[in-house]
Amino acid sequence: MFGIISCQPEEWAEHYEDHEEWVNMKLWTAVQEEARFSRFTAEMEAYGLDSVILSDQAFTLFIPDNEAFEAFVDTIDLFEQLLKYHISYTVQNSRNIEGGKRLQTLSDKYTHIELSGNDFLYDGHPVKESSPLYLDGRYYVLSEVAIPRPNLYEFTEIYSPVMKEYIDSRDSVSLDFSESKPLGYDEQGNTIYDSVFAVVNLFERDYFPVSQEFRDKTATFIVFTEAQYNQALDEMAENLSGVYNSHLDIPLSWQFETFLPEVIKKSMFSNMLPYEAFMQENLRSITGDTVEVNYESIDPGSKYTCSNGLIYTYSDFSVPDSLYRGEIRMEMEALIDTIGAGVWTWSDSVDISGFGLEPVEEYNESASGDFVVSGSLPRNYEGEFNFQFKFRNVFPMRYRLEWRGGSRPSGVYAVHVNELKVGEFDTDGFRSSVVSVTGERFIPVESFNIKDFWVDHLEVYGDVTVRFEYLGPGRRNPEGFVIDYVSLVPYIE
Repeated sequence: MFGIISCQPEEWAEHYEDHEEWVNMKLWTAVQEEARFSRFTAEMEAYGLDSVILSDQAFTLFIPDNEAFEAFVDTIDLFEQLLKYHISYTVQNSRNIEGGKRLQTLSDKYTHIELSGNDFLYDGHPVKESSPLYLDGRYYVLSEVAIPRPNLYEFTEIYSPVMKEYIDSRDSVSLDFSESKPLGYDEQGNTIYDSVFAVVNLFERDYFPVSQEFRDKTATFIVFTEAQYNQALDEMAENLSGVYNSHLDIPLSWQFETFLPEVIKKSMFSNMLPYEAFMQENLRSITGDTVEVNYESIDPGSKYTCSNGLIYTYSDFSVPDSLYRGEIRMEMEALIDTIGAGVWTWSDSVDISGFGLEPVEEYNESASGDFVVSGSLPRNYEGEFNFQFKFRNVFPMRYRLEWRGGSRPSGVYAVHVNELKVGEFDTDGFRSSVVSVTGERFIPVESFNIKDFWVDHLEVYGDVTVRFEYLGPGRRNPEGFVIDYVSLVPYIE
């Protein structure tokens, strides 16, 4: 025969300190002989999970008794996954649980077991009894059915569909080098592969794998409801006016490429953070950025534990107007790539025509981003050189285009925005004050200054192409340029 050890909370610690009882019987046989587990055994057999328990593997079962199943309102479509959530491949002895631990279940989801004082909890549910150790495991008795917790991705699918759609949009197909076999080399010496491609989600790669379960890796995610999101975009549309009447008019490209990446910087963090963590200064987000979070916009009572992290929800959510009515700045160092120590090239987003000028990145403490980009042309060069790039996702309004750069090397340049010439200048003039198109004056800082131009012909949303055309040598040699940044600054009277 076998015995059931029924422990009151105050007896847990005492019971496991001194002894452990063993029974020469298989675990599933013992479970089947318990009438109060008849619902559990019937469901396990219905889904073929009894054959799993009868394998050579050792298990721990967390069994809701019949009363627990009777009280359970079945709202779970994946009932098989619910059963698997009550099964662990490892034998768990409560005396080995110090405080709490994450436990992987047969469903691949992780649950939390905790011995706090005299209370033994499974996913927050009290464990009321323990069996002895059988030949291949043991079981614990639950008075409630434990429902598998959603992971962070599954939570967004239910609560914040827009965020789920954004995560899905980051799928990318890439070559799987581990599965692909090299076949040889092409004429340029590049390896040719018998290619196997895999789908990589860039959100999960760059931020956090929200759809996966881990024993020791978690994140905290602050999310908004669909209603909050739409209301925020409605307010944005009202501020923009013109052709924008509601959230339906805000382009998805701006939402997915500009707004939501900025939201992530202030809403996703490594580990499971208490609410008080949002009050601290210099909080570092999962992107590596140091951010300041408006903790008052987060509902402290909304904290929800997912299977791979914590969720908080916003009590107040809006779109910062700086994202659509603020300066759009392009730091020049963002337009170049390094190809070796002290060697750079233009990124794929830049078009160069005429002279094949190679960029150089230089540290400068006067620069807005600590670096400037310079380029040199032949002495007294009078040939062609064009430098072109794009500002992405620009809303139509009146702007000032600013070029901040150095006075030497110099040159005379024309500025074109969407192929319309908006002006020209000689960078040598940066050595003295420069009159802005607004009538104000830009004062030189060391050898740096600003030249600006009106841009008032942007009538539709989209990408804005900026092209700097070299017209000829400036007043001083050598020829070329030094650029800190170029920006579009909305002009709102």
